[in-house]
Amino acid sequence: MFVLISIGISLIILACLFHFSKQRQSSLQRKYEILVLLRQLLLLSRQHRSITHQILTETNKFDLTPQLEETYDLMMAKSNELIAIAQFENKPMYRILQLKFKSLSKDWQNNSVARNQVVHGKTIRHCLFLMDEIAIAWLIESGREDLSDEYHLNWQQVLDSMEVLTQLRISIQDCHYPEGMLRVKYYCEKMKRKLSQMSIISPLALASPASSKSMHMLTEIGSCNEITMEVRELYALTTDISLIISQVYDQMLSDMTESLYQPLPRVAFSG
Repeated sequence: MFVLISIGISLIILACLFHFSKQRQSSLQRKYEILVLLRQLLLLSRQHRSITHQILTETNKFDLTPQLEETYDLMMAKSNELIAIAQFENKPMYRILQLKFKSLSKDWQNNSVARNQVVHGKTIRHCLFLMDEIAIAWLIESGREDLSDEYHLNWQQVLDSMEVLTQLRISIQDCHYPEGMLRVKYYCEKMKRKLSQMSIISPLALASPASSKSMHMLTEIGSCNEITMEVRELYALTTDISLIISQVYDQMLSDMTESLYQPLPRVAFSG
């Protein structure tokens, strides 16, 4: 009798362990899938910004409407996937993100080049903040204080860099006025320092030829007496810097997910 009771208790314990293990695996899988989808949406937002910028500035002679429509359709499809797999209490915040995508598609033609950059930048940051929420929740659940501390320090660097980049973008529209030029030079110098600091987080991202070129341009602008670059060139520079920041954060996330679950799939960053 005692043996049967012991076996019964053991089976119950095993069943409970299996149940909790399955729940944990399901939770990990959901977090991972949400991060992957948010990452895809961030890249699509960048792509949408790049295409609309080319149309607004008429820097591309080809008809980009089909490409823009395809990008928007993908944004809707991926955001629908995101809403579908999210837990019930989290669905509203992903619906808000989807509304932002719809607004981007609806309003971009009425925006100036500067406004288009700013609005897209806000949406891209929104994606990053949602990714950060998932990352923090995951780190808390994991109990890995070492990873958590490192992530928080690095995230603050990314956050500061994004803020400086936003200020640089805003200042570009007035770059050919004396006060505006001073602001652009100031934020170029500040941006250069932020990128140098981020090289500690992701040396490879900051060692690329594109990064070196951006750093060189920031140095030139910061030290020149008068800005001779055209506005479109300055916006292109901020797009390149935005790409660098995204790559740094992506490396942070991939390192974290690899430690806790599995690395993120490789993607090609552009625009």
